[in-house]
Amino acid sequence: RYRPDCFSVLLLDKDGVVGPFLQPDERNCLPQSPTAKAFADCCNEFWWVCPYVAKGLWRREIVYAKHMLDVVVRKQLMRMLEWYVGIQTRFSGSPGKFGRHLGRYLDATLWETLLKTYAGGGYEENWDALFAMTELFRTVAVAVAAHCGFEYPHADDEKVSTHLRHVHRLPRDAETIYAKTIY
Repeated sequence: RYRPDCFSVLLLDKDGVVGPFLQPDERNCLPQSPTAKAFADCCNEFWWVCPYVAKGLWRREIVYAKHMLDVVVRKQLMRMLEWYVGIQTRFSGSPGKFGRHLGRYLDATLWETLLKTYAGGGYEENWDALFAMTELFRTVAVAVAAHCGFEYPHADDEKVSTHLRHVHRLPRDAETIYAKTIY
């Protein structure tokens, strides 16, 4: 089954099986307000995948850590930024494919923080990118939650952020993330 996007143009349908397309129009691509479930799912995925990035960085598994940061976690950040831009523009402005127009809609501080989320192959620069990503996500997600009347998961944010800082501070020769406690 074919799902057209907002700029699809039918070039040929000789058997007439595709059906009518919407006229190409950017208005069909504008962000939509999130549902409570979509917002909660986005926050959950963001906060509970960040520890995998930290674990990958701690284990010196840069390829794994980069994938988790730049693909899995960033997807949720971009989703939240899309909603944030929608709210800022009353859902009349588009951040563009892969956020290419975000610079038009974010203030200088948010834009600079977004740029800090992009890192090369160094471990410390990826830690910095991860912390910038959590800061930016928190800022825009709190604003989206307030606008939409949703609950922001402060407890998850605090627990995960504490864990990330803990893992980052571990000595290079640490063999475990947490000492085992026997009761």
